[in-house]
Amino acid sequence: MILTEITELKDIWANHNHYYDDMVKFCIDRKKRIVALDADMHIDLEYELYDNGSDLEDIYGGNIMKDPVEVIWEAHPNIERNRTLGIGRGREITDEKTADELFEILKEWIR
Repeated sequence: MILTEITELKDIWANHNHYYDDMVKFCIDRKKRIVALDADMHIDLEYELYDNGSDLEDIYGGNIMKDPVEVIWEAHPNIERNRTLGIGRGREITDEKTADELFEILKEWIR
């Protein structure tokens, strides 16, 4: 689901699809500054954003963990983004500047 309005974190926990009880997956289009969340796999969110006009090279992913609340920047779309940034091919975003920018976008949509 691509977010179309600011969403409260408590509402996400109350209304998500429960693919996982302890987290919700998300993807962010860095260029368009939009967020898709709540699918079984990050690739489903990546395709949802792509089908909505996003460029694949602009999409990053992660997980919002429930207890304790924490954002984990680890997802399939990040592998190619990390390669493009020249920081390896891992699933985790290790570039602090990129992670900070993505976190700011996430906070624009989820409070």
